Amino acid sequence: MQKLELQDILPLEDFETQRKQFFESHIRYIEKYRKVRLGPSISLVFENRQTLWFRVQEIFRLTKIADPKVMQNELNIYNRLIPDANTLQAAFLLDPQSLMLSGNIASFSLKDFRGDNLRLVLNKSIPCDLTTKRPEDLSLGNSLWVRFFLDEEAKIILKDARIPAKFSLSSNQFLAESHNLPTELRESLWEDLQN
Repeated sequence: MQKLELQDILPLEDFETQRKQFFESHIRYIEKYRKVRLGPSISLVFENRQTLWFRVQEIFRLTKIADPKVMQNELNIYNRLIPDANTLQAAFLLDPQSLMLSGNIASFSLKDFRGDNLRLVLNKSIPCDLTTKRPEDLSLGNSLWVRFFLDEEAKIILKDARIPAKFSLSSNQFLAESHNLPTELRESLWEDLQN
């Protein structure tokens, strides 16, 4: 997938004047094509060039970064979130308040999270790889980065909407599963795998 470059970034003033439309469009896109819920408390948001563009624009807007050298350094960092070929990359987001309300807070913790806790379930089970692996990263907040590596067979299955595909998370006594992935989301993820 093509990395973001400086010429892809709108000047701060242009982005600011169009931000509301960009934001609304971004949210609709995330909800339809990039977000998978594993119950009310946990979500996966899959990154691609489009999602990353909005994220970077927002960072530049909030920090008022306009120096091209500084912008390029930031782009170099964030471009690492763009998935490689045969890879899906996502933010794993945990809402502790929802977990607490559901009574599951004691049964799930990011500190106990390992790659084999979270799986893409096709006709076979594909564990995630933790991009965020250091103990200090896992104890800092309610999110981390995960990736899934798909071989050719798994890619073909993901594209075929007749075959069920979902995500499953299990840890201690905690179990959460997504619904079967909708066709639009599967096609969007499949496009990521082609780059």
